[in-house]
Amino acid sequence: MRRDPIPAYYRIYQVLSERIATGLYRLGSQLPTDSEIMAEFGVGRHTARSAVEELVARQLVRRFPGRGTFVLESNPSRPDWSARALEDLQIHDPEARFDLHGIESLAHDADPRVAALLQLPPGEGMMRISWSRVRPEGPIGFCAAHLPQHLADRLPADMAQQMHSARVIPLIEKHCGIQAFRVQQTSSAVAADRHLARRLDVAEGTALLLLQRAYFDIEGTAVYYSDLWVRPDRYVHKIELFRQRQAVELARPVPGQAGAMPVSRVERSSS
Repeated sequence: MRRDPIPAYYRIYQVLSERIATGLYRLGSQLPTDSEIMAEFGVGRHTARSAVEELVARQLVRRFPGRGTFVLESNPSRPDWSARALEDLQIHDPEARFDLHGIESLAHDADPRVAALLQLPPGEGMMRISWSRVRPEGPIGFCAAHLPQHLADRLPADMAQQMHSARVIPLIEKHCGIQAFRVQQTSSAVAADRHLARRLDVAEGTALLLLQRAYFDIEGTAVYYSDLWVRPDRYVHKIELFRQRQAVELARPVPGQAGAMPVSRVERSSS
């Protein structure tokens, strides 16, 4: 039998990371011990530990000596919070500065499309925050973000200052007592209108990449929505995805048969 080219530890890592992504292992919860992973997948301690170390290396979990391994919670002080999933997808560029254009309160009917996306009840307004990311040679992208007014009311008075060193989602989590659990993104190509052409220093009609993102808490309530327009000549959009459903085959040695092994199959269906 041909040997599986994917190491057993990596297949276990894929299973564990998917359980984290789908919420089976909640943020802040304790991961199964090495012994429990060994028992579930039928592997040795080295393989089980290697799978967990892969989660640690990708900053999905953290080991605490004497306590165990825990799924990492969002931390506003961490510059790499968004690296954990599709969640924030911020523009990472050390040469790009942050330019805040404005923070304003809008009535419910000021933008019915966004009010519907945020699932706002009749009469509730929203906050809009707009900013750009700009390299020395010019702008990369322009963003208009929105959040419900009842959350905006809990944000600090110096939010404009804090946004120069912290991202919006962690600020919302820190001050509003909620946590972003899921993000839904739509990508499309649009032509720059006069406003966008001025913000991004392009001619009207220039093709732009529009990334529309809605963030939800663990109960599915919308907490944040943003439109991000970027110049495709200055921005590369890259994501990494895992299978939603997968059969994980783990190799076990067969006595007396070098290179051949029976298979222990672990099957899971997504919720």
